Amino acid sequence: MFLHRTALLMIVGFYLLVPLLLDWWLQPAASWYRPFLIWLVLIGIAWLIDLQRGRRDA
Repeated sequence: MFLHRTALLMIVGFYLLVPLLLDWWLQPAASWYRPFLIWLVLIGIAWLIDLQRGRRDA
């Protein structure tokens, strides 16, 4: 049941934050590297989650 609460929290968080992030991402005066920076942060977060999950599964 704990996983379902986490999934529900993520869905609500995405619902609230994605419009704000898209507006920030697509600003015409933005730096050319902003989308790459966002992807780098997302990949880093996924890597950290995988590291923590791997330690618990071992």
